[in-house]
Amino acid sequence: MAPPPAQEARRLTRKGRVTRDRIVAAAADVIVEDGLSALSNETVRRAASVSGSQLAHYFPDKRALIGAVLAKQIEVVLDFHRQPRLRGLESLEDFETWINLNLRYLRRIGYAGTPTYHALAAQLAKSDNEMRSILAEGYGAWVSFFEKAIQQMKDRRVLVARADPRSLATVLVATHQACGAMAFTYHEEWPLADGLRFAVNRVRAFAADPAERAPRPARRVRRGTSPSGGESSSDIRFTRKGLDTRARIVETTADLMFEHGAGGTSVEDVRSAAGVSGSQMSHYFRDKSDLTRAVIASRRGQVHRFHTDPKFGTFDSIAALRKWADACVADIDAVYRLGGCVYGSLAGELIDSDEATRGDLAAGYDEWIDIFARGLTAMRDRGNLVADASPRHLAVSLVIAHQGGAMLTHITGGPEPLRDNLTEVVEYVRSFAIPASKRQR
Repeated sequence: MAPPPAQEARRLTRKGRVTRDRIVAAAADVIVEDGLSALSNETVRRAASVSGSQLAHYFPDKRALIGAVLAKQIEVVLDFHRQPRLRGLESLEDFETWINLNLRYLRRIGYAGTPTYHALAAQLAKSDNEMRSILAEGYGAWVSFFEKAIQQMKDRRVLVARADPRSLATVLVATHQACGAMAFTYHEEWPLADGLRFAVNRVRAFAADPAERAPRPARRVRRGTSPSGGESSSDIRFTRKGLDTRARIVETTADLMFEHGAGGTSVEDVRSAAGVSGSQMSHYFRDKSDLTRAVIASRRGQVHRFHTDPKFGTFDSIAALRKWADACVADIDAVYRLGGCVYGSLAGELIDSDEATRGDLAAGYDEWIDIFARGLTAMRDRGNLVADASPRHLAVSLVIAHQGGAMLTHITGGPEPLRDNLTEVVEYVRSFAIPASKRQR
């Protein structure tokens, strides 16, 4: 068995480590910017300005190189959390600092081209079981860091005994990854501000000091206009037979992308699986980007239909939200372990796409958030939620909690991320509820 990437790097000379780090950084950039399918000896060699023999000297194969990329990036993540300003996350105020530093970091790196762990995970999660295992190890190290910090807070009686360090740590990591991905989709920081506020407020809910348990409001950040999707082939009129053929192609593509990822699905794969000719493909879709946007529209419709099912009503009660969470958890084996969220896994992989594609993705998230926000607004207007509850913030929290839990459940193969995230986010909404005995009649 080959030595771990970090151990192997320590055996190199100073010059060797510099060269190796340059290769790793170049490979990360290729994966994030062009997808895993674009990663080859030639693309990495050119990007890192090294010879083929140098590349082979440091990395015997592509998998070893990808492993080094992930090991490097999770160290970047852990180093961020070890910085002195966070003081080991020993207090609730340290977690407030954590939110601020994350927002500051996002402003520094921007919304594209940076190999963040969530961006790499989105590109690599559907490669194979071994790659998911490598990603899961990184998430495990991150969760363990938070778990230790929260346990120390319990030991010092900053948090009450019933606080579950593992569950809260999982919520922190899963939520962080989802709101990071959504921030990249919108090119706005509000998903990060809302998501991290939800996660830290859940830690606050277990404060030993009752005065510290009150949820703090989400940080106000300016929201811009969501990117526009623009024209796609769906705007073109077809005959009924043509619409049926087009729908079959889209459904086939959606299934392939759910299993193999957008980057791992070629037009030829779709043509073969759908049983159509190349001329038919080009008749219905201008190119793969156009086809991908049609899949996004299809998945958006699927999410909308699920969330407008009469069994959930209009999401204007805690009971309805619990029913929604239970329905999602019931699909863990059939859906989430297999490929994550049908919408979110696609969105995560396409966060560095063109503006039209991101616009389509943002529109889908807007629609999803609005469904929850309308129900929560009705609850507040009826006096079921406190007056200063923000339906928008709570709705964003619900979507982000789902997305983060789905992502980590797919990668780790365990039900805990999705189950814990949904349990905590419904409890979060409930924390704003006014007990029936205290409501005005």
